[in-house]
Amino acid sequence: FWHQSGFLMHDAEHHNLIGNELVNDILGWLYGTVFLGVNGAWWREEHREHHAFLNAFDEAGFKDPQMKEDIWIQNANLIPFYGQELIHFLANFQHILFIPIIFFAGRIGIVVDSTLTERKFRPWTILGNVFHVLLHYAVLSQTSTPIRVYMAGACQFAVLSLQLLGNHHIKPWNNIHSASEGNFSVWQILCTQDFDTPIWFRWFYGGLNFHYSHHLFPTISREYFPITTPRIRSLCEKHGLPFIEVGFVECVTGMVTNMNEVKKEFAKHGAGTLSLVYG
Repeated sequence: FWHQSGFLMHDAEHHNLIGNELVNDILGWLYGTVFLGVNGAWWREEHREHHAFLNAFDEAGFKDPQMKEDIWIQNANLIPFYGQELIHFLANFQHILFIPIIFFAGRIGIVVDSTLTERKFRPWTILGNVFHVLLHYAVLSQTSTPIRVYMAGACQFAVLSLQLLGNHHIKPWNNIHSASEGNFSVWQILCTQDFDTPIWFRWFYGGLNFHYSHHLFPTISREYFPITTPRIRSLCEKHGLPFIEVGFVECVTGMVTNMNEVKKEFAKHGAGTLSLVYG
């Protein structure tokens, strides 16, 4: 339920679920704030920045808020932005903690984050939060083990988190000026990868297994992605650009391996750099 609600929120907040912008916003609130528990309006604002500034930073910090993580470092270029002593400690174990954190704290983290970091007060967000609590109380009260049921759902939600992170997590990060001086479409390709999944299982990815298509054409509906993707692949082959498709297990393994490589880089250079910048 949460899994598919997240994808429907995504479609609605891209304004391509239905032809009316206001109705899309309402559906984004319903699927996001009420059903998923993640503030739809907050998510929409951050997601637009994610598309515009994919895997980019400047002198002040992160420009892509949705790929920014507070408790791990996924790229060596990001080390100077982590000055907290807690991150210094966690970085030594991030390749070990990555999966457990996503499974046991990921859902709670994004729900809390979407509430506390809201950029402006919206009364309908509070109303949606109330509806979310009442809905889930009504459902969970029907079982004798509500905590177990909730945690089982949270573990399923972790799969959604890994899917969304996996499209960009191990890809390059660059200064916003360097990223924007080149071709915008090329940068989107360099920072993205698709999931290789059977046709019958595409529903499980909400169409975002075709992530090249989504980032190059963010306003078209997911049903067109099987048409646009082969054309993008042909263009990438023609111009010598990577077009990468990975399986889910391969992707998760790659993220853990990447965490370990960044940890090694941090061990060599991170602490000194951070103590110089923040000390």
